Amino acid sequence: MHSIPFTFIVKKRQIRVIKSLNELLVMSKRAALICNGSINTKFLYSFISENDFIIAVDGGANKLAKTKFTPNLIIGDMDSISKNSLKKFRKIKQIKFPVEKNEIDLELAIDYCIKKKFKEIIILGAIGTRADMTLTNVFLLAQIPKKIKTKIIHENQEIYLIPKKKFLIQGIPGEKISLFPIKGNVKGLNLKGFKYELKNHELKFGLGIGLSNEFKNKKAWITTKDGLLLCVHFRKWF
Repeated sequence: MHSIPFTFIVKKRQIRVIKSLNELLVMSKRAALICNGSINTKFLYSFISENDFIIAVDGGANKLAKTKFTPNLIIGDMDSISKNSLKKFRKIKQIKFPVEKNEIDLELAIDYCIKKKFKEIIILGAIGTRADMTLTNVFLLAQIPKKIKTKIIHENQEIYLIPKKKFLIQGIPGEKISLFPIKGNVKGLNLKGFKYELKNHELKFGLGIGLSNEFKNKKAWITTKDGLLLCVHFRKWF
């Protein structure tokens, strides 16, 4: 889908051309947001599907320009996208914002995805060398409706919120996982299926007890009574 602006759909010997952005939005249930942070472009091939609606978040277009992927949309204030990337993607729709604004570019891209009712969002390139930007990008997860499955992917790490009070999480025995409360303390925390299990624990904001746990089984349970948990899951993908 992403090597050319138009897509050919073959069904029952009929060929039609998908020309409009709206048609692509209807077809795509997942949005892939590519940011300008630290990212090894080879990982894009592992995580982006041909059915994804790809959004280049400003300088994220520079990352895509080094791959076979073409964004369906470029969004941001365009202060970090290179002239070469702009030239390469000159036929791609852009939504441009002023440089001086209250929202960061990723926030604007997320707002777009919410308005277009995507069911899932993956974000790549959101982790970088600036601690303030990285923290802001991660905390943006708390502003996304829980019904939208959202995760930040950074190499072998998945960062996401635990979306409900009783949550089944799957992994490989030995994979590490860290849990952080991000809106005050998390009360009534129970961990089952991990190396370090907890029962009716209050996980206090700012303490490190949730750091570097491990999967003991392929399936594990996280339950809470109150509070919001951020999860960093270290996958054994590579």
